[in-house]
Amino acid sequence: MLKKLLVVIPILVIFFVALAFGAQNAGQVQVNFLAFSAELSIAAVAGIFMGFGFLISLIFYFLSTLRWKLRYQRLLRKFNKLRQQNESEAKPDAEA
Repeated sequence: MLKKLLVVIPILVIFFVALAFGAQNAGQVQVNFLAFSAELSIAAVAGIFMGFGFLISLIFYFLSTLRWKLRYQRLLRKFNKLRQQNESEAKPDAEA
């Protein structure tokens, strides 16, 4: 529960800061992309780039999480294999 709060509270703070930024910056800017150009408000441009940044950070987060999960699974298999070897080597000693 606390972990979720530590994630949700900063997101809400960023949202409200962005909302205040958007309310103060209603001016229009010309944005030129590769294929087209558009006239957007400063708040919309900031929101678009914040969204792209959020998506890129999510991609890196999921890739990092996947890497750690795969590493954990590999180490767990190695641990189980070593434990089985250790148990099989210990059984003849117990019988003797």
